[in-house]
Amino acid sequence: MSYKGIVSDWNGTPFEHATDEIQNKRIAYAVLDDAKSALKGGKIWRAWDVVKLLRTKSELKKRLQQYKDGERHLWEVYEPFNEGVLRGLPVDFLKGVIDDYARESAGKVDGRILRPIRAVHEDGKSTGILSVSFDYSIRRILEEAGYADVFDDIVANTLETDGDKAVGLTLGIYGKKPEVLRAEFFDRRGLRENDTLYLGDSEDDEPIAEMLDRGGFIVPFFADDEFRERMASKHGAFVPESEQDLLKYLQAR
Repeated sequence: MSYKGIVSDWNGTPFEHATDEIQNKRIAYAVLDDAKSALKGGKIWRAWDVVKLLRTKSELKKRLQQYKDGERHLWEVYEPFNEGVLRGLPVDFLKGVIDDYARESAGKVDGRILRPIRAVHEDGKSTGILSVSFDYSIRRILEEAGYADVFDDIVANTLETDGDKAVGLTLGIYGKKPEVLRAEFFDRRGLRENDTLYLGDSEDDEPIAEMLDRGGFIVPFFADDEFRERMASKHGAFVPESEQDLLKYLQAR
């Protein structure tokens, strides 16, 4: 059966950075610089923000190691970031940091992935992103890179707010990509297991290969060799060697 839609992961797939670590550091450093500037201006109560950020950095480092050791889930790594960095942050301030990050990161998108997807999208295929990253950041980076027209839908973690202040990013997609794919793209958008292609680069994406028809999973160029080889042998995933290779596959399948 000819496929109807393409769903893609974001980090490590059409975007070079495998995680949001660099983005989150940019946010944290911006908050720290703002607090230091306020302290120099006599706002001594901002000293607490500096202390909180330092404590958060220590906790994040500890939890990241625990995650690597298999002792925590990935979403638990980001809990301290929500509480120690994002909570109470003015939304406009946060978006300003992300806007700067997006302009600087536009060159990190992979046209070898996005141009073929754009081509088949223009021919009528539906397209979407399923990611644990921040939806606003994804949209802004695509805009800055000139690919805002490629995806119909972006399903990703969103910013919860209280008025004009941030509460934190939602964490509901971590470890649940198959369930979210089914709910958001199958149940709500009408795609099915046998008419969907999916691009992903990590173990978090691998369970989706088991949902789709053999060959329905595509490994992006940024994925490491071990993942590429395992997905091809275990799940019959397609591993393109070039942009033209990917385009031919998308047009022929």
